[in-house]
Order: sequence, then C-alpha cells, then structure tokens
Amino acid sequence: MTIKEYISNKFQSFGIQVSEADLLDISFSANVILDDCISFDNLENVIVALVQYVPFLMSRPSSVSESGFSMSWDKDALLSFYNAMCKRYGLRNELDANSPKIRFL
Repeated sequence: MTIKEYISNKFQSFGIQVSEADLLDISFSANVILDDCISFDNLENVIVALVQYVPFLMSRPSSVSESGFSMSWDKDALLSFYNAMCKRYGLRNELDANSPKIRFL
C-alpha cells in the first residue's frame, strides 16, 4: 500500500474525501513521497502529519448537499481519533477548547 492510499483510506473511514492538495500538504509535513510504500520506518511520521492536518479538516462543513446528491462525514469520530492520537504521540491538541490560552495585551 502506498502512503497516498494509506492516508486516503485513513480519512475515508471517517467519510472524508481528501484532495490531491491535502495529500501533498500531509506528505510534505511528513517528509515522505506519496508513491512510496507505507512501512514501519515511515508510519509514525505519516500518522503525526495526518493528525496535525485534522484541525484544517475540522473547519470544513460536515455535510454538503447539491442537486439531490449529499455527502457527510463523522466530525465527532474524527475528533475522538484526533484526541487519542494527540495523547498517544504527545502532540499539542489544537482543538481543545479547555486548554489554557495566552493573551498578549
């Protein structure tokens, strides 16, 4: 399985269709090539980059309907995945509303 397929399949399980631009952003962040095979050596970098991209996806609408065609995705499930992965990899949770904020006056 290629890295491109892995990322696409990972998001597809939440009902999210990622664009080529999304895939490129994630691959650049992970410092990998999309056509390379996913392996034990690059898996952690890919997962961390994928998790760091979730806040950008959360800003998108969770459902779209046009001319009788509709698409939706599970925002709550993606948020649960994001929270778990942030905790697992020690990443800063960008979506935690309860995290302390710093204000510069």
